[in-house]
Order: sequence, then C-alpha cells, then structure tokens
Amino acid sequence: MITNNHAKNNYSFFCPAYYDEKNIATVVEKAVNLFSSIARDYEIIIINDGSPDDTGKVCEELSEKYEKVKVIHHKTNLGYGNALKDGFLNANKFEYVCFTDGDNQYDVYDFKKMIPLLPEYDMVIGLREFNANSKLRKAISFFYNASIRLLFGTKFRDMGAALRIVKRSVISNISLICEGSFAPAEIIIKLHQRGYKIGTVAISSYPRLYGKSTSLSPKNFVKTILEMLKVLINVKLR
Repeated sequence: MITNNHAKNNYSFFCPAYYDEKNIATVVEKAVNLFSSIARDYEIIIINDGSPDDTGKVCEELSEKYEKVKVIHHKTNLGYGNALKDGFLNANKFEYVCFTDGDNQYDVYDFKKMIPLLPEYDMVIGLREFNANSKLRKAISFFYNASIRLLFGTKFRDMGAALRIVKRSVISNISLICEGSFAPAEIIIKLHQRGYKIGTVAISSYPRLYGKSTSLSPKNFVKTILEMLKVLINVKLR
C-alpha cells in the first residue's frame, strides 16, 4: 500500500528501448497511468538506443500523445549501459528515479510494491520470484549472480531483474564505466560497496512477446564477461 506521504513524491522514470516497436507503448502507457495516479509530478524518458525497427517512430507518437513523455534517440546502438547513462542524464527533474526496460517483460505497476521502501533504502531492486525466461537463461542467470556474489562480496540473489528505483542524490555519487549489459550490476555493486542501503522486493518477469533480445548474443556475452572483470579491477583499485 502507498501512503499519502509516498503519493506526494515526484518521480523520474526512464526506459531503454531496442527492437521494441510493439512493446514500448504498453510500458509507457502503464507508466503514465501509474505516476499520474500516485505522484505529485513526474517525467517519462524513453531512450531509443538506435533501434532499426519502428521503435523510434512509436516513441515519437507517444511523446506527441503524452505531455510528460520525452524521447532521446541514439543514431546507432550504443549498448545498454550507455542507454542507462543517458537515462540518468535526461531523467533529471526529481529525486526518485524509476527505470525498467522497454520490452514489457516487467510490470511497471510493480513499482507500487517498491515505493513504500524508499524512506528506508537508497535503492530498491526487484527479485524475480517467477522468472519467465527459458531454462538456459535461468541457468546463465544463476551462475551470473553467483559469480558476482563471489567476486564482489555482494549478497543479492538477482542482479538482473530490470525493475529498479534509486535516489538521484545517490546515483550521482558513482561513475559508471560499463557500456553494455553489466551496467545494472555495476550500479548495485558500487552502491553496496559505498555502504548505501539496497532493498529487494519480490516481482515477476514475463515472456518477451515481440521483438528480439540480443543480450545472449556471443558478442554481448563476451562483452559482459569483460565488463565484469573491468568493474572488478575498478573497484579493487578504489
């Protein structure tokens, strides 16, 4: 339940989009409905990360339809980490920054479960109780999270759930070096190591119905491993 105090907050929301021409409208419309009902004021930023389909066109239509929706276009695909950096740079009006992906695999309304934890935590992340991914992706996720806990001394079971809220004053205190898919984990690792409080909330993920995911392509898989090592060196040398 969201109390009246939480309802008076202002929220920035952003989502990267790539191959999401049939997904992004659902995500944005849910965000508009959610924040218009619970927030005093809000903004919504879409980062079109050089998507070669009609994602950019749909995003522009959404920005024309909704006053508080703005679109940032990358001419080419710059990677998930760069999309997140651009999101934080442009979704800059308010203290609480909510972000998820534009593929509609997460329910934006689940932010309502996270918001009540904000007075206690600097960041709130999702923990997938139900994971709609394939057995292969689940196995990769298990070893991915186990590796992060081993290498970085974190305690979190799910570093890949793409539904998160962070305080702007906190995220502004770290520098992100990842350009690809390891960037969300980098955020959690660096905030954890600086002593910020991170809470988790049980959520579900859903199958990607349209478009395609490139996160497990050989190129991106190798890049993620290299970025993990890069972050390890970066935090050890702090």
